Amino acid sequence: MTVSTRLHEHYDTKYASANSREVSRVPRVKHPRDRIEMAVHLATLFRADRYLEIGAGNGATILTLLENYRELVGTELSAIRARELRNLFADYPQVGIVENNLEEDPLPFPGDYFDTIAVTAVIEHLFDPITALRKLYRLLKPGGVVIVDTPNIAKWTRRIKLAFGYFPSTASFNEGLLCYDCKTPTDLHDEGHLHYFTFRSLRKIALERVGFQSAEGFGYGKSFLCRWWPQMFSEIAMVLRK
Repeated sequence: MTVSTRLHEHYDTKYASANSREVSRVPRVKHPRDRIEMAVHLATLFRADRYLEIGAGNGATILTLLENYRELVGTELSAIRARELRNLFADYPQVGIVENNLEEDPLPFPGDYFDTIAVTAVIEHLFDPITALRKLYRLLKPGGVVIVDTPNIAKWTRRIKLAFGYFPSTASFNEGLLCYDCKTPTDLHDEGHLHYFTFRSLRKIALERVGFQSAEGFGYGKSFLCRWWPQMFSEIAMVLRK
């Protein structure tokens, strides 16, 4: 079995019970509490004509941004998720859904096409995140932005785990071997997370290896500490400008 086949199998199994009828819009809040609220908040700040979301998930972000962009495209690795997304947006001609593996398949769009690209909870799953960001850079209009969200390996909870000799898993428990219900074994170690980032490392990758002009970090969460000191208390939200 190839790695690609294994990943398709994993995500199709994970989302076998996906149901587009259960999707609702994301609340728009001044201080986002989770990664989806943050993605919506940032995508609204940088709204323009065309929006691309890599790994569109259940479609809640695109559903929330329908009035902000003239054209919206979502990609999904899972065939099941792609099918449910097409069902969700069947009555919205401005939305396109593409079944796509970013690292293996070309995206059917010319260069300098999108104003905003969102990559939420995806980059940590990629084998080669630098090359993937370069692909997205080519699709981005000059002055456009890529919004990246990923776990922060330097978050205080993970620093404590490391200090006591525990693996600082970012999507699971028990050294990356149990799902968040603390009962179900993970199908992939740490739910398939391959790379771990800090605000500083992601910024250096974007500026020095990809060529973005700027990389601005943001914090989110239920406490003001997440906004005051995101490097310590928040997951990573970053806006990369071409």
